[in-house]
Amino acid sequence: MTWSRRGALRRSAARRARGGILLELLIAIAIFVAGAALTLTALQSALDGVRRADLRARAEDLAASRLAELDAGLVSLGDLRDADDDAARAQLDDDALTVTVEILPVPGAARGSALSLARATVRTRAAALQGADGAVVAVAERVVRTEGGAP
Repeated sequence: MTWSRRGALRRSAARRARGGILLELLIAIAIFVAGAALTLTALQSALDGVRRADLRARAEDLAASRLAELDAGLVSLGDLRDADDDAARAQLDDDALTVTVEILPVPGAARGSALSLARATVRTRAAALQGADGAVVAVAERVVRTEGGAP
């Protein structure tokens, strides 16, 4: 074999090796991108779960505090019956939640009983702005004493 032939063989072997290294590099980048995409998807899902849990906790807290105001006498039953949804919305403007409190007769109680069921329902406000009822996030109920019996 001549020197020129040996040089040509070495050059073609080097080209094949360089092509193999490039292919390996492209495969490694593709694997890295796929792994990063899966990791980001899992992270986004976890963050959505945390956001939903936080919203639910705030909604349950809001419903319980509204019923506690009723128990403490800070809000009367008459105020709740006459309350306008816009006032409740204005009060919670920073939050994306609205609270409505209903006064219902206690199931199984005698008619004219001095007990009523107060139900606080917390909804998301985004759908309510579009004309539809918002999704219910939390509901809290408590039996309260009424002056003149159930409504």
